[in-house]
Amino acid sequence: MTGHDESLIYPLADGTMLNGQYVIQQVLGAGGFGITYLALDIERNIYVVIKECLPSAYAHRDANNWIRAHSPELETMFIQCIRNAKHEAETIAKINHPGVVRVYNLFDANGTFYYVMECIEGVTLHDQIETFRTEGKLFTVEQANNLLVQLLDILQYLHTQNVFHCDIKPGNIFLQKDGTPKLIDFGAVRSKELQHQGLIQITPGYTPPEFYPGRRAEIGPWCDIYGLGATFYELVSGMIPDPADQRSVVDRTKKMTSFLPLRKLYSTSFLAGIDKALAPDIKDRFNSAQAWYNYISTVQSGAQLRTTAPMRTSMGGATYRPKKSGNGVLSVILLILSIGIAAYLLLK
Repeated sequence: MTGHDESLIYPLADGTMLNGQYVIQQVLGAGGFGITYLALDIERNIYVVIKECLPSAYAHRDANNWIRAHSPELETMFIQCIRNAKHEAETIAKINHPGVVRVYNLFDANGTFYYVMECIEGVTLHDQIETFRTEGKLFTVEQANNLLVQLLDILQYLHTQNVFHCDIKPGNIFLQKDGTPKLIDFGAVRSKELQHQGLIQITPGYTPPEFYPGRRAEIGPWCDIYGLGATFYELVSGMIPDPADQRSVVDRTKKMTSFLPLRKLYSTSFLAGIDKALAPDIKDRFNSAQAWYNYISTVQSGAQLRTTAPMRTSMGGATYRPKKSGNGVLSVILLILSIGIAAYLLLK
């Protein structure tokens, strides 16, 4: 690759045709493992997103758009990255849930692997949090509760399919124009069978302790629960938790329930749920999305979470609604019972 710096990532030029069907429009993003493009599907006349496997540490693009390993010694690593990308794409392609980005096509070209996904409009939760921070806004109780329940529904579905996202963070949650979330970027996805094989994605603050070298444990629903807890920690407080490997030694991350200003807006039980999801020790965490949802539902039945509109989820086929009682004594009894049950769940 004479005249080129192999440490740089060179994207395909706008107008490039892929697989005789997709015309590259522009680069959407680039990272250490690949490039994402907006493209026009000329057969269906729709815009799509195409992800190209190009691990910059191991491979580069030559003058003919062919992706090649930097050296024979790195060929094996490059091939493994392609295998991982195919695993990611094939895993997503099998998923049928409105909260997960759809995969339309997979193909090999230019010495590497590509997969085609739906093009969705909106912003990432990361961008939304940054916008709110700039404008001095907070997510309302209803916004936070609704978003949490919808994301738990998505995760519960994935986990019943033995699929674990393993990189839950605001940047990988896409908010569509109507506010409903979609999970994107399954580059770190794992299954029940595929545990710690390949590269493990580490995003300090969001990655659970069990992903760090020397602390690895079985990957399961509890890993995504930690990432979701960290996401809502930032969404509510504006701060990112300390890296989990540090928290496993000495936990200096301030508990949600200790933020007095937040307790004036959000219920203590809502904040306590985030704290439980963020527990460094797996046994102290919610062990599934269903467990967190059940905790919310239990508290909701006692009117602990104050919302003004019904929250719906496909979880268990149930409709999630705030419950009201016209009997003051009964309301007090339900409230006392719900507090007791919620405390039990937190300590469980």
